[in-house]
Amino acid sequence: GLMETAYSSPFQDDGSDQPKLHTKHYLHLHADIHMKKGMLCQDCHTSLDVHGDGNLVGTTLAPVEVECQDCHGTPDKYPWELPLGYGDEYSEKPAQGKPRGVVKKLLDFMKKGTVYPAEDGYLLTARGNPFGNVVKRGNKVIVHTAGGKDLELEPLKLLVEEGKLNTEAMVAMVHVKAHMQRMECYACHAKWAPQCYGCHIKIDYSKGEKHPDWVAMGHDVDEHGLTADARAVIFGDKKAFEKHMVEGKIKETRSYLRWEDPILVQNGEGRISPAIPGCQTTVTVIGKDGKPLLLNHIFKIPNVEGAGKEGQLAIDMSPVQPHTITKEARKCESCHTNPKAMGYGIDEGDDYEDPSKPYIVDLMTADGKVIPKIFKTQINSIPNLKYDWSKIITEDGKQLQTVGHHLKLSRPLNNEERSKLDRRGVCMSCHQEIPDKDLAVSLLTHIKEVSHIKIDKDKHNSILHKLVLIGA
Repeated sequence: GLMETAYSSPFQDDGSDQPKLHTKHYLHLHADIHMKKGMLCQDCHTSLDVHGDGNLVGTTLAPVEVECQDCHGTPDKYPWELPLGYGDEYSEKPAQGKPRGVVKKLLDFMKKGTVYPAEDGYLLTARGNPFGNVVKRGNKVIVHTAGGKDLELEPLKLLVEEGKLNTEAMVAMVHVKAHMQRMECYACHAKWAPQCYGCHIKIDYSKGEKHPDWVAMGHDVDEHGLTADARAVIFGDKKAFEKHMVEGKIKETRSYLRWEDPILVQNGEGRISPAIPGCQTTVTVIGKDGKPLLLNHIFKIPNVEGAGKEGQLAIDMSPVQPHTITKEARKCESCHTNPKAMGYGIDEGDDYEDPSKPYIVDLMTADGKVIPKIFKTQINSIPNLKYDWSKIITEDGKQLQTVGHHLKLSRPLNNEERSKLDRRGVCMSCHQEIPDKDLAVSLLTHIKEVSHIKIDKDKHNSILHKLVLIGA
């Protein structure tokens, strides 16, 4: 539930600033519901997820074999009724096939830890491996946590059968079946995600300072598996650390931080997912003579992700499972009437002035000409960036930055998907005729006024519901 912030408030009991944790200050937002239930990482994730299966992969998403549906199922299928591969398709179509079932026996390596009774069977991951701590008990699921808690979970199908889902959940998951077929569960249930827009890196070689080469240190491993930095801390082996110091002082900062309403994209598994800034990097390099060699530079990658020889900006929006899951999902409006969710940028990118132009705060004429001959630029330009960092695609479908470039299916929402998602301006559909642009509407308005009917949210929704039924 921690989200980085630039501010050090609220103050401590003695009036001092909020202490730094891992060099940062934080806001306290809602923590993931699994964490609140007392679960740890290994209660969901398998050893293959965490340690891999022996194959070298290009992204941490690739070895993850667990999906939400492995325990929660879907509104019309229990987890054991789903086919293998469901939610892990690496395709734009949901997996098909026979029910995966459950198993009664564990793999040998899984017996080295705590072995829980199989009861009605161990549940299987999307890739067919058994969960050693998750078992079927009738139509319910029991999760034995590493912390010693035994959690009873009612799968979605059981909740539907027992009428325990509210109207919003029924609409989102049962009535609109495409949501479950094409979207990750966390596309809705991750209401927030950490979003650090603009990653500004400066390397300064002018002051003779040095910094650790952490990559080289990570490869410098002794016979005990200790890296160079670990040997320096544990054994005081300063030489192991110092030999990996390289020239240049590095500084990193950001343009701005957000957390609400993550952008929606397609992830590498072929499902609609939240996305957050991956590495939206601008590079500044100061030479030994103190002069910039690169200044607020964004590199371009030619012939990728909708770009030709001119290149696509190498600032990335990355699909993610942010582990900020809440029981209550995002509101429909946070996606269907929100240009940010569609990829058009926060407030359609209109709040952010063109970053490719410098901004000067000084005495100016009425037409914006700076009067003093000597002045300072308040906000310098980022030459390759002409729009808000949160804008990844234009309304006519032109991609503006890379999106999850590790896997080939990762991309912004395409034109068809955005057209289905986009319901901006729906209020105007009715209110352009209210109160007196149409005779029948004018009559209804008059009746409301003389009868003193108050139109609150519930009454408004009820009227619209009746209009749909009448219109149908």
